[in-house]
Amino acid sequence: MKMRLLASLAALALTSVANAATLPNGWHVAGSSPRDYDMGTAQAPNVRDGWQAFIHARPGANGFGTLMQTIDATAYRGKRVRLTGALRTQNADKAQMWMRIDGTSSKLLGFDNMDRHPLRGTSDWTPCSIVLDVPDAATAIAFGFLLDGKGGVDARPFKLDVVGNDVPTTGMDHPNLPPAPVNLGFEP
Repeated sequence: MKMRLLASLAALALTSVANAATLPNGWHVAGSSPRDYDMGTAQAPNVRDGWQAFIHARPGANGFGTLMQTIDATAYRGKRVRLTGALRTQNADKAQMWMRIDGTSSKLLGFDNMDRHPLRGTSDWTPCSIVLDVPDAATAIAFGFLLDGKGGVDARPFKLDVVGNDVPTTGMDHPNLPPAPVNLGFEP
């Protein structure tokens, strides 16, 4: 009984620390259910690795939580950008790094959230990379990482670089779309 009580107190202390975790400067919490997740920073076990960020689901988590930031796109207009980082998962339903290019009136100009290849289950540090073009009409670039459902995800430092056009984009493109509407009369 005493061991069970000590274990419960230790778990409560760890939960309190995680709930009171400090968010990384410049980042904010968002998502469909951000209150279902503990998010913050922790010193990496290896001192040379510096800091890492985390998102851990609370019991009964439903939806997704993301740790993100949004920057002005002016300096990146007309360029191709690459977001790189590394994610590690613990029993994750689905973990992803993501980046979005916004235009005026919240018009979506580019997007990739690794939905074609999310991280699931438990994984060691996995390098991730997203490459998008930033059109001249871009007003903002938003990026971050997310946890959808249960489990946990940790992130090592991200980097946002301008790259050449020889680096292929990863965004959701539509190469097979027709240039104009077809068969609007519903002919067989």
